Amino acid sequence: MRELSHRRTFLSQLCSSGAALAAGSWLSSIGYAQTRGPAKVFIETTRVRAEMDRRLLGSFIEHLGRAIYGGLYDPDSPFADEQGFRRDVSDLIKQMRVPIIRYPGGNFVSGYNWLDGVGPKDERPTVLERAWNSLETNQFGTNEFLTWCRLVGTEPLLALNLGTGTPETAVALVEYCNLGGGTKWSDLRRKHGYRDPWGVKFWCLGNEMDGPWQIGHMPAREYGRKARDAAQQIRVLVPDAKLIACGSSNASMPTYLEWDREVLEECYDQVDAISLHAYYGNTPATTGNDTSRYLALNLDMERQIHQIAAVCDYVGGLMRSRKRLWLSFDEWNVWYRARSGDDVNGRGRFAPPLLEEPYNLEDALLVGGFLNTLMRESARVRIACLAQLVNVIAPIMTNESGLLKQTIYYPYVWALQYAYPQVLDILVESETYPIQGRGFRPESAPNEEVPYVDAVVTMDASTGRVSVFVLNRDLGQERELELNWDGLTPTQVLHCETLTGEDLKAVNTFEEPERVAPRPWESPAPGPTMYLKVPARSYTVVHLATT
Repeated sequence: MRELSHRRTFLSQLCSSGAALAAGSWLSSIGYAQTRGPAKVFIETTRVRAEMDRRLLGSFIEHLGRAIYGGLYDPDSPFADEQGFRRDVSDLIKQMRVPIIRYPGGNFVSGYNWLDGVGPKDERPTVLERAWNSLETNQFGTNEFLTWCRLVGTEPLLALNLGTGTPETAVALVEYCNLGGGTKWSDLRRKHGYRDPWGVKFWCLGNEMDGPWQIGHMPAREYGRKARDAAQQIRVLVPDAKLIACGSSNASMPTYLEWDREVLEECYDQVDAISLHAYYGNTPATTGNDTSRYLALNLDMERQIHQIAAVCDYVGGLMRSRKRLWLSFDEWNVWYRARSGDDVNGRGRFAPPLLEEPYNLEDALLVGGFLNTLMRESARVRIACLAQLVNVIAPIMTNESGLLKQTIYYPYVWALQYAYPQVLDILVESETYPIQGRGFRPESAPNEEVPYVDAVVTMDASTGRVSVFVLNRDLGQERELELNWDGLTPTQVLHCETLTGEDLKAVNTFEEPERVAPRPWESPAPGPTMYLKVPARSYTVVHLATT
């Protein structure tokens, strides 16, 4: 009873601290102040908020629906290369420069036997995959994925099966991938035709093990001990491996934060990070189908980051540890339309169309807001993965004739192109608008004032290049920004582009692929004070050179 009381007290205190961040004070905590009239952005280029790890802009691919088969790998397609990879997809991802991609799940990994996906393809078994009830041929497995990663110039983030799998089977895969030879599993890789080790650095210790839907779901402490055992064995093989424990699968779980605490109390010293996931949607139950509330949901992501970080620091303090865990936000996106019925049940078919979410303009604006949040919080969030990459809740869709860039592709590719390593500690003064608490978690959901303007500024100190990313949540009118520079002064606007439109529900289709697409925007005059007008309902990027 004492332990239960302690847990309740802890959770109450932690939620109270989260509420303090959320209930009005979050404006100052993330560098915002209320004002009237034009928004003012104060940028001191010597004040660096965080050194951003480029892996913050990663993605995710799972054996789910048409993500792999028909997305990355389609040997029967006219676009297939000699290895069966879709050349159009590979070329685009190479062009995008996606830094890291998580694989093979997701829910899929918790029932996955990695041995089914290695060795001669004609000897690989076809199995019924139980997470999504789909037929899995195993023609694409670990070596194919790692080969594809090298082809497109990305780094792998491999997830290990700690559902039906054991620490020993997880460690066997690490040995298969990373040891040079002379051992059972490394020699098996060499036998399969891959002489040199892959050198995989980043590993997820399972997936969403707090969820009753997860194959092998278990209590927090049981999972924490299992993760600790796996981590200890992995570090014997690869001492510098970066290991990510499973945190809460979403903030609505009844065990949210409690799960994270109990897991970390079991394995804090053995891991480097903990994961967090979040999916959002504009629904009657969450936002009341109110776009103005919907576009504020990146602030909910911000709260979740703060709360999970607080748990990490709490446990680290209890253990008198000098280690500070970082966060891996390795699943995030908009996902609310394709979440039930045949959209999530493969019904024993091979590569059925599952979770094929059609994204509209308002979804793209919110994704821009999420990217702003992740960049602001990059001092703590080192890895983040847009879930997913191709066909499944994805910015890229394919069919037999080619590929389509969904609306959310554009803010994502802007971040990949223009986000620089130094995230500046700016102050934004913006008018606000009121929203009701509905749509946010109860503990942090009073009525709130949300700024119309959400901005983040990144810089490359070595080149003097700067990028400004601006979300205008005002649905009815353009907003003027006054950019005040201290330190380096912009001397040239290299690029200015915006994503906007009259119809917030507009989507791109193969028939109308550019219905929602960026357009050039009027560049502000460079100088120590710059004036930028951003359109209503828009996400805008300004790319600058400075002295």
